[in-house]
Amino acid sequence: GIIKTTVFIVLSPLIGLVLGFAMMILVLNINRHSTVAGSDRLFRKLQLVSAAVYSMGHGTNDAQKTMGIIAIILYTQGYLGPTFYIPYWVIISCYAVISLGIMSGGWRIVKTMGTKITKLQPIGGFCAETAAAISIIGASIAGIPVSTTHTITGAIVGVGSTKRLTAVRWGVAGTIIWAWILTIPMAALISAVMYVITHAIW
Repeated sequence: GIIKTTVFIVLSPLIGLVLGFAMMILVLNINRHSTVAGSDRLFRKLQLVSAAVYSMGHGTNDAQKTMGIIAIILYTQGYLGPTFYIPYWVIISCYAVISLGIMSGGWRIVKTMGTKITKLQPIGGFCAETAAAISIIGASIAGIPVSTTHTITGAIVGVGSTKRLTAVRWGVAGTIIWAWILTIPMAALISAVMYVITHAIW
């Protein structure tokens, strides 16, 4: 459980990177006779599909983590009876809230992912989204929780690396990696403090 989850925290961006790189090379070879303008028109349309599939993968993995936490709390407190299950209201609420969060913005993150790590063209965006979607949906089928952000970041770096290594802004990528490293102990620390406070009050 914990070991598998921890291992895939490290592996998910690497898998995304390899798949993003491979997907970009494959698509570039298939599309090598197209003009730049024609390629842009085609992949702008295809990005609607790849973005939708990536969003579905995002929901199948991230929303289920929250469902699991809520359902476990309900079960341990006796609200679900003797049989463990996830109530429909929990499922609907989690998917609704994650959808609202995606729609509500986070445009600084969107800008970082789309332009600051590497300059993405429609073909690159399609390949990164498709590679990340394959990784995340595969992990969801296997029952492995992964970070969708880690995976798509790895895929974007993989796509950018197909141009040349200097096409990737490694300083930005390094800052993101440090944020990943710090969020886990910080989340654990804040959770522990909140538990102590609430336990003392109630």
